[in-house]
Amino acid sequence: MTVLIPIRNVAKYIEECLDALLNQTYPSDRFEVWLLDNYSDDGTLEIVEKYPKNRVRVIQSGVHLPPIKYNKIIPEVKSEIIGFVDGDANVDKYWLEKVVEFIGDSKVAGVSGVILTQNKNKLVPRVIGYEIQDRYERMPREITRVANMNVVYKKSALEKIGGFNESLKTGYDCEIGYRIKDAGYKILYIPEAKVYHNHRDNLGDFFKQQYEYGKFAVPRYLKRPKILKGDNVTSFWMISQPLFYLASVLLFFSFFIFKTPFWLVILPLVILFLSYFYSAGRLMLKFRDVSAIVLIAIYIIRVWGWSLGASEAVLSIIKNKIID
Repeated sequence: MTVLIPIRNVAKYIEECLDALLNQTYPSDRFEVWLLDNYSDDGTLEIVEKYPKNRVRVIQSGVHLPPIKYNKIIPEVKSEIIGFVDGDANVDKYWLEKVVEFIGDSKVAGVSGVILTQNKNKLVPRVIGYEIQDRYERMPREITRVANMNVVYKKSALEKIGGFNESLKTGYDCEIGYRIKDAGYKILYIPEAKVYHNHRDNLGDFFKQQYEYGKFAVPRYLKRPKILKGDNVTSFWMISQPLFYLASVLLFFSFFIFKTPFWLVILPLVILFLSYFYSAGRLMLKFRDVSAIVLIAIYIIRVWGWSLGASEAVLSIIKNKIID
C-alpha cells in the first residue's frame, strides 16, 4: 500500500503526521509513504530527512493543483491500494488496519472514516471541528464521497474512471466520489478509522478557504447538477443557504420599488439565523462546550465565503461567454 500526501511548507505538522503513519498497527513492511512536495522552503524537507528512505519518499511534484499531482503520480504507484492524507493531519494508530479491512470487496473502491480535530486547544478550529465531526458521525455505512484527508482507494478503480478532475482546485474529492458511484463501485464509511486534522485557526483564513470552495463549486455544479441535491458531507440545506441571502437582497429592492412588506424582506435571514442558533445550541449540548456558540459566526462567514466565491465564478463565466 502507498499513502500519498501533498505537502507545501508543513514543518510544524509533518513530524507528527509521519510519526503517526509510521507507528500504525498495520504491518510496516506492507506500506510506504510518498510526500508530493511543492518546493517547501520552511524546513519541512530537513525534518523529513531523518525518516528511513525505504518508508518515506519525497517526490518534487511541482507547482500543480492536488488533482494534477495525484494523476501524475498514481501511474507510478505499484500498490493496488492508495491512501490519501493531508500533510497537516494526524492519523490514529489503527487507521490503516481499519480501512484496509473493508476494501477487499470487489465492489468497494474506497474506504474512509471520521474527521476529528487535532488543534482543538484553539477556539476557532475547535468549534469548526465540532460541526465537521458531527456531520461525519451521522454518515451511513455506504456513502457518496468524502474528503481526501481520510480515504483509501483502489488504484484500478481510479484508473477506470480517469482519475481526479484536474480543473478543480477544491472539490475534486467530491466530484470523483460521484464518478466512482456512477461506475458501479461503493465507498464505505468506517467510523473507527480516525484522522485528526488541523483546521484553520483564525476566521480570516477560514473565510479564504470557504471563498475558494464557493468559487470552484460553480463549475462542479454546472457539470454535474445532481450534486445540488446534497450528499453525506454537504447537505441540500447547506448548499441552499446562499439563496436565502440572495432572496433577502432581492426583497430589499422590492421593498423600495413595490412596497413589499418589510417582514418579508427579513424573513429569509430570520430563518437562517434561527437555524444557526439551533445548530450551535445542539452542538453545544452534544460536546458540552459553551464555546460552540461561536459556530453562529462560523456559519455566517462560511455562507458569505461561498456566496462571494460563487459570484466571482459566475461573473467569470458570463465574461468569458461575452468575449467568445
